[in-house]
Amino acid sequence: MTLSTILLLPQLIIGSYTSKGNSGIEVFNWDAKTGKATKSYALTTPGASYQAISGNYLFSVSEEGDGKAGVSSFELKDGKYVPINTELSRGDHPCFVLYREKSKTVYTANYTGGSVSVFQTTAGRLKPLAQYISYTGSSINKDRQNSAHAHMVALSPDQNTLFVTDLGSDKIYAHAILANGLLAEKYTEIVLTPGNGPRHIRFNAAGDRAYLLNELSSDVDVFKVAGSALEKIQSIPADTSAARVKGSADIHLSPNGKWLLASNRISSNQVVVFKVGKDGKLTRVFHQNVAKIPRNFTFDPSGNLILVASQEEDRVQVFSFDDATGSMQDLHQDIAVKSPVSLLIR
Repeated sequence: MTLSTILLLPQLIIGSYTSKGNSGIEVFNWDAKTGKATKSYALTTPGASYQAISGNYLFSVSEEGDGKAGVSSFELKDGKYVPINTELSRGDHPCFVLYREKSKTVYTANYTGGSVSVFQTTAGRLKPLAQYISYTGSSINKDRQNSAHAHMVALSPDQNTLFVTDLGSDKIYAHAILANGLLAEKYTEIVLTPGNGPRHIRFNAAGDRAYLLNELSSDVDVFKVAGSALEKIQSIPADTSAARVKGSADIHLSPNGKWLLASNRISSNQVVVFKVGKDGKLTRVFHQNVAKIPRNFTFDPSGNLILVASQEEDRVQVFSFDDATGSMQDLHQDIAVKSPVSLLIR
């Protein structure tokens, strides 16, 4: 493979926890035709558990505590990301980061204490913390829901509402977004089934359906979307094991919207495949056993490959995906990374 060929390949960006001495963000050249990844370089970012991309800019959280938590920005120059700056998030253990193009603002969901941080940017550079909103509440699982735990921030299909999933209180908060990207302090609460532990939510391309993965119950809730309102129309298990303690992690629609996938960890190590009906409701059709503690996963943009990050086994598995049946097959082309969590292909 020539240098010019390597430079044309997409980049696979893997974020990871760094307790094992690894750098945090590792960048690979990604060949979607073969499913092979070749290590290119690394960026030192503590606790780099989630990233977001906008054009040539990359944003990453540092999921730390004790006032060290923050978000960093990078710019792609000559094929490599170079650091721009870092700002503290105030909220400990940020576990999700999102960029809104319209207002050039960055949002983080901070797990410990349950809060959202908002940053304005200029040419990818983060300005000091612009807004901090903290939530209160709890629910019935006393081990996991003794206080608010913001787990994800997501934009509504029209980009005018920020949804915040709170695992600790079994609620989703809906904030109107102001012209400058800041959030309306007054928000709407969407109350969910007690003990479910909402984690990640995804919207379909049409913007009329939303899919919520609940970590503690391992149920997927399907919602009809109308602006900032969510009406539940279905709830279906992603983990059908008899285990008392469950722990689902990530959820994604396939690029063509025909399939919805969710990952299960703790009680089972699986990626579960659902077929999406014309009404948006789900039918479970397949499950793939994967390496231990599958956290995030992602589709290759082609929809033909799926990458699954195994936090415990220090590897990312590569699977082929059959769009006709929804089945997966391990290609046995694992990518070695310590404690991988987040996966992005650009």
